Amino acid sequence: MSKKIMTLSVCLIATMSNLFGQQKDSTKTTQLEDVIVTANKIEQKQNGTSKVITLITAAQIQQNAGRTIAQVLNEQAGLSLPGTLSNLGTVPSIYMRGAASGRTLILLDGAPVGDPSMISNEFDLNLVPLNQVERIEILKGAQSTLYGSDAIGGVINIITKSKGVPFVTGALSYGSYGTKQGNLQFNSNINKLNYTIGFENQNADGFSSAKDITNKANFDKDGYQNNSFFVKAKYQIDSLWNLQVSSRKTAYKSAIDYGGFRDDKDNEFKNATTMSGLVLQYKKAKTTFQVQYQFTTQDRTYLNDSTDRTYLIYENNQYAGKTHFADAFLSTPIHKNIQWIVGTDFRYGSYNQTYASISQWGPYNDAFKDTFQFQNALYTSVLINDNAKKWLIELGGRYNHHNRFGNNQTFTLNPSYALTDQVRLIASISTGFKAPSLYQISYNDQLKAETSFNTELGVSFRKGPVFARAVYYNRNIKNGIDYNYIDYNFFNFIQQKVHGLEIEIQHPINEKHQFSANYTLMNGQETNQNRITTTDTITYNYLLKRPKHSLNLQWHYTINKKWDASLTGRFISERKDVGGYATPDVTLGYYTLLNAAIQYKWSNRIILFANGQNLLNDNFSEISGYNAIGRMMQFGIRLN
Repeated sequence: MSKKIMTLSVCLIATMSNLFGQQKDSTKTTQLEDVIVTANKIEQKQNGTSKVITLITAAQIQQNAGRTIAQVLNEQAGLSLPGTLSNLGTVPSIYMRGAASGRTLILLDGAPVGDPSMISNEFDLNLVPLNQVERIEILKGAQSTLYGSDAIGGVINIITKSKGVPFVTGALSYGSYGTKQGNLQFNSNINKLNYTIGFENQNADGFSSAKDITNKANFDKDGYQNNSFFVKAKYQIDSLWNLQVSSRKTAYKSAIDYGGFRDDKDNEFKNATTMSGLVLQYKKAKTTFQVQYQFTTQDRTYLNDSTDRTYLIYENNQYAGKTHFADAFLSTPIHKNIQWIVGTDFRYGSYNQTYASISQWGPYNDAFKDTFQFQNALYTSVLINDNAKKWLIELGGRYNHHNRFGNNQTFTLNPSYALTDQVRLIASISTGFKAPSLYQISYNDQLKAETSFNTELGVSFRKGPVFARAVYYNRNIKNGIDYNYIDYNFFNFIQQKVHGLEIEIQHPINEKHQFSANYTLMNGQETNQNRITTTDTITYNYLLKRPKHSLNLQWHYTINKKWDASLTGRFISERKDVGGYATPDVTLGYYTLLNAAIQYKWSNRIILFANGQNLLNDNFSEISGYNAIGRMMQFGIRLN
């Protein structure tokens, strides 16, 4: 463990009690102790779990009106999502604590989502509009014991809107790059039935996705259009049982370019998904029994029928995927200080692909037959605390069976200890895994699961609305899955080592001023195929697209009962990216962003808002060869 990192952590926490202990409790600010999270699949107070959790609340989501889920996640400690600030329609990668794309599990209302036809089973965040989200829970570190495959870096649980109190909300906005957005949600009750219906439409003229390094090639704009609809209903069967059903349909199309620095006048990407599911729940005191099922279909199309940049006259690439997920668990106290969770889950995925092209050498057609994989598991977790509420310990394990590569096991040991009423030490030792994706197995059915060993050590301070946390983490990955340019196939080879530090602070200075900050230090090392020669092995002391340093600052000011404003700053250090096939990696320069937002409460039901991103008009790239946003302004009205 780095002595410098540990020294920084100790010095920070040693001053927390003195620095924040002077703060008077605010009776008008929601106490963090009362926040309910579902990190262990059951509802708990946030201070009743030893997990490292970051919560994005409904109030924070309202303050980010007009933005995307990816943009909000991109400003959290330990998270990096390159592509977030690129042209709308770009599919952002999700890197948590340096773990590669596809190693952060995305949940939608507690059910895992992903596209089995994607290389690493990634989920496209463009498919869920931020306006339909109630809150987001971010669980850091390996979470495979309770959540299974893909949870190596952590878990992001996106929880959509559903309230018992009837409401109508909606918004209209217009902004730079011809961005237009409209949404409407309606919630009501019919006896024991509560239901929510929502719709959103987003259009943009956009800008050229590819970067024109000559500024003379007249690259065209790449537009974007997204339509999303969802319905969610909950029926209270009796005082103990309830049933929730939901369905979501999202479809978008985006004009894209042929590659980095390469324009294309008529290259289009379409992505559509349908997700339907149900949750049957029994709850009495501290006992919970739940059964959940979700069925998802995925359709993606890449269509290129232009000749301005490629030798192809026509190209049509279509993917179709399906997933089934089922989970059942029981949580019950077996002692006044011991909560036991035991469950089982099942996952099934299939996809097929068709490809057709016409070039100067004639037509070519190919069809990839439907293929599938499934995995099922048993998992258990025990949550233990002492009478004095000093100790909190989570101990858990999972047995997983995969129909292609066989069996594997994971475990979690997650203790914490309260030094005082405000200061708690936290630690974790855990293992995680990622099953090879269906796409990867279709090329190499001998692939094994990618595995990780993870440790955490940290300390948190909590007093009323004041919160601070510093966590050191370390992760080793073995049997990492990547593409081999020698025999052009996927293989188990990557060895990755990552360690770093996350610091988070939330400090309401007074009733009008609130300040928050987070800093991430991430050091990564990866042994991989040499990207220049493609014939030998090399150890890189950096991770592609992932910065070593990132800093986010936010100041929120409640001017009066009518007006409030916020100002945010973001610094990202230099990163490396792929320079091209068999060429050296390139350096992407550091960048600094300044964003601002302001809201005016016209009445109890109408709010006017405006926000600006990259106000200093910094010229930067998140991905080599591609543009990112310049100065962007947005104006809108929200109805409550």
